[in-house]
Amino acid sequence: MLRGNRLSVRKKPIREQVIVVTGASSGVGRAIARAAGERGAKVVVAARGEDGLNAAVDEIERAGSEALAVPGDLAWQEQNEELVRRSLDRFGRIDTFVANAIVTVYAEVEQLEPDELRRVMDVNFFGVAYGYRAALPALKESRGTFLHVSSALAYRGIPLQAAYCSSKAAARAYLESARVELQKHGHDVAISLVLPGAINTPQFDRDRQKLGKQPQPVPPIYQPEPYAEAVLHCAEKPIRELPVSWGAQKLLWGQKLAPRAGGWVLRRSGWKKQHTSEGKPVDSPDNLFETLPGDPGAHGRFDQQAKGSTAWTRLRLLIPKR
Repeated sequence: MLRGNRLSVRKKPIREQVIVVTGASSGVGRAIARAAGERGAKVVVAARGEDGLNAAVDEIERAGSEALAVPGDLAWQEQNEELVRRSLDRFGRIDTFVANAIVTVYAEVEQLEPDELRRVMDVNFFGVAYGYRAALPALKESRGTFLHVSSALAYRGIPLQAAYCSSKAAARAYLESARVELQKHGHDVAISLVLPGAINTPQFDRDRQKLGKQPQPVPPIYQPEPYAEAVLHCAEKPIRELPVSWGAQKLLWGQKLAPRAGGWVLRRSGWKKQHTSEGKPVDSPDNLFETLPGDPGAHGRFDQQAKGSTAWTRLRLLIPKR
């Protein structure tokens, strides 16, 4: 049953769940995995970067929970199938599957090469679709949740981010279709999308860019932890779509109420707000096709600007949707 934006079902408490998190070697995925482990969940972490995955497992185990690392490139169907198989072999079920892995390219459309555009779609869209297909039988069995860390940019394209915005819009539409199909056939599987705003993650030092400048998230910037808490909330009490942060909510309302005004704002400030004044060579190492060595952690370089909580989202979760 549905009530507005909130699905009128409750899932198991986090401490009783087996949670799979993709893109868990760094950033939001790392924060989700760590928070789930701290609350007692058994956690499967997946990503290309083995250094970050091993560090994530250590964090979860130090918190007293069990963890499994499954390295792989989730742009491929067979890698998603292997992730699900190994999760079931180790823990016997999957209660929540969090599709979080992303890549991006900061470039204007005319600068995007076909292989770059395809790679972003492979990871950000096809990776979600393949993960859903692979996890669905297990989620039907557990009556679980497929949870996508989407973006407010699934609703609004912005300059320099055509590939990323397109991939998020495609994944959102795909999961809308899947949700209706599940409801039609009476399957008690929830699909929940978290729509973040700007996040302080290491991706801004690892993304491909053709700006000649250091990329940055568009302020206001938040730490990964509020987003991780929003994801775990939806794992227990699924919400169809949950904007996280006032910045994300403003963008969504602006796109709905005044899209032309939004375009005017983006023409004036959409470029300069996406990079710092620090120069960066356009051929700097990036993680688009190959992973970078080392453990990047959950936080990026913007700790001093980033907020540790979002009052808007806390308030939003207290207000029942009808």
